[in-house]
Amino acid sequence: MTFKTNKIDREGVTTPSILFSERAVQEWELIIENDFTLEGKQLRITIDGKECDGFTYAVGFDDKTDEDFEISIEGIDHKLVIDPFAAFYLQVATVDFVQDFSQDAEGFVVVNHSQRHFYGKFWRAHPELKPPLEENQEQ
Repeated sequence: MTFKTNKIDREGVTTPSILFSERAVQEWELIIENDFTLEGKQLRITIDGKECDGFTYAVGFDDKTDEDFEISIEGIDHKLVIDPFAAFYLQVATVDFVQDFSQDAEGFVVVNHSQRHFYGKFWRAHPELKPPLEENQEQ
């Protein structure tokens, strides 16, 4: 049985510009210094879901893959990794670290500065906002 797979053409995606707040850098360093289980892991941003008002994001530690973009962040010796799909939609973003116990909120928060372009079913009205795909490959 053969089927076609879609894979993002990494060469057609520009490396994102991701800025980290000073607080986010401090927390990233603190986590790395104090959790030995993260040795060899890198901080990763992924698209976690899609809602009416755009994408939702997740930040966590993971292994780097060959497809990933590695992004240097000012103020830290470690690199951020992001897969081509997330990189396509997250071209300019800011990452902060929030700690608000009254709201039961703690963690990295990603702000996509182009989020308004991805409201609703944006790809219907703007097919150019779909990521570039490699030629369909039969598997």
